[in-house]
Parts: sequence; C-alpha cells; structure tokens
Amino acid sequence: MKNQFLYTATIADKKFSASFNLSKVIRSLTNEDGSLIVILDDFNERVTQQPDVDIKTNKFKGYKSVRETVQSEIVLSPEDGARFFQSTEYKS
Repeated sequence: MKNQFLYTATIADKKFSASFNLSKVIRSLTNEDGSLIVILDDFNERVTQQPDVDIKTNKFKGYKSVRETVQSEIVLSPEDGARFFQSTEYKS
C-alpha cells in the first residue's frame, strides 16, 4: 500500500515495525529532542473507570465510568520524523 508510512516503534525497550495511513494525518509537531508527534484523524470513544469522590465530604464512594474521546498520537524518532517530512513535503 502506497499510503502507509513505515516506522520503528519502541515499546518497553523492544523495537517493532509499524505503519500508519498518511491520509489520516491531521497535524504534526517536532519535540525539543527532535522526535516528531504525528496526530491522526481516528477519533474513538474510550470508557475508563475513575475514582468517585464526594466533593462535600471528600470520601471515596466507589468508581464511575468516564467516557473520553481520544485519537492516536504517534511519536516518531528524529530519523523517522525526518523521513516523514521528506516524504510528505508539499513542493509547488
């Protein structure tokens, strides 16, 4: 597939081959260390359990389900980030 960007993902000190669809990228941001955050247009809803504390008494009442809308944020190494910009740069 020509619309996939291949990169190396590091998870718990292990390296994996990974990819994402270039047509889903909505923005990117370079970090101070040279790595690149790529944000994808893949919104989805996640339900998590969070502590439920009574605000008046500050007592723990149990847990409540909280819905969050999230999107993927991929962190590319400086080398993969440079390749990403080279492959996606618009040239007029």
